[in-house]
Amino acid sequence: RQALTLLMSTIVPPKLLLLDEHTAALDPATAEKVMDITNNIVRKNRLTTLMITHNIQSALTCGSRTIMMDSGKIILDLSGQEREQMTVTGLMELYSAKQHKTLDNDRMLLV
Repeated sequence: RQALTLLMSTIVPPKLLLLDEHTAALDPATAEKVMDITNNIVRKNRLTTLMITHNIQSALTCGSRTIMMDSGKIILDLSGQEREQMTVTGLMELYSAKQHKTLDNDRMLLV
């Protein structure tokens, strides 16, 4: 269903594609397929895309920029080589250092 909605929303390529947790309710295998479809559509149509996700790995591997927010405020903005070399563990450590608190899990807003 998510993949079909994505395909329908890009029949006429939009200026901005908004994806709000579009793989959140899916099992891992289906989520991976939907992310593959998403990446293909975005690349093929050269779409500017804003993807909101709690999946840190997806936030680091999709697109060209990762913005991390906490309580509605941007606390990290990664792009270029810094983002390419970032790991999930590294991102969580950077967050902890900037916010002076540790995370029990990776449930934070990433776009």
